[in-house]
Amino acid sequence: MEAVKLTLQDQWGLRDVRIAGKIESKGSRSIYIVECCEGKFALKQFAPSLPEASIRQYTHALLHMQGRGLKLSPSICTTMGAELYVRHDDTFLYLMEFVEGEPLRETPEDEYDLGQASALLHTIADYTHESGLNVKERIAGMYDRFHDYPFKREYDRIVDDLPDFEAYRQSFIHTDIGPHNAMRADDGRIVFLDFDDAGSGSPLIDAGYPLICQFVRFQEDGSIRFDSANAKAFYAGYLSQMTLSGREKEIVFDGAVFMQLMYMPCYGDEGVLPMWKLLQYALEHKEELLASISGQG
Repeated sequence: MEAVKLTLQDQWGLRDVRIAGKIESKGSRSIYIVECCEGKFALKQFAPSLPEASIRQYTHALLHMQGRGLKLSPSICTTMGAELYVRHDDTFLYLMEFVEGEPLRETPEDEYDLGQASALLHTIADYTHESGLNVKERIAGMYDRFHDYPFKREYDRIVDDLPDFEAYRQSFIHTDIGPHNAMRADDGRIVFLDFDDAGSGSPLIDAGYPLICQFVRFQEDGSIRFDSANAKAFYAGYLSQMTLSGREKEIVFDGAVFMQLMYMPCYGDEGVLPMWKLLQYALEHKEELLASISGQG
């Protein structure tokens, strides 16, 4: 990491740089804590396999968020040459503020505040770069899956029933909203983390993501349960800042279905049937899930 420390000194002008620890290492990226005379920062490093266009999108999303003044994301730190990122030894680096605070918990109080912050995020309507969801392309690709599974016909029917999400309001979206990707800063505000796939897209998909992916889960005894208390709290927070029509609430449910379908193959062959069972549960209990969005039940 000595070469990285020199890059931080040469490009960002930091003094007495120390890599104080690693926050995360996943896939092509690693995140480090940087301490120096100028303060404490978070350094994100990406492997060269990632296209530079992706790095540009990641950093411009953070810059756009910073410019809106909502303080929902870490600030990005430009180099002395006003660049958002640098290429170093075939890896990409960019530097962000280190937000002091605590991880969010899966409690009604934190879910309510996360819902409020999510709605504020979805008020940003002037960001032009598309998110990494690629909804139409993903839906088209869904038909190519699960030919050897007994649920294939029902699965295809569910995909057929997905709406045209682009026909509804578009905004800035995060694509992976949940306590695992947010924190409460020491000043009390909710700060989203991991904007790597953020961009313009359907806020109804974004708001729908936790409805199944987070709130419908297997229990220790193998049963499936809908966490209605936390779901109601999240959507109560969301609706305190954002008005949704009855039809839009239906599309939020459809967005939840889309996200569950998207993630079905992500856990290998052994994860397909459990993910399918979670989706079936959600569809069978659709009215209960919809009631949580409306604060009913």
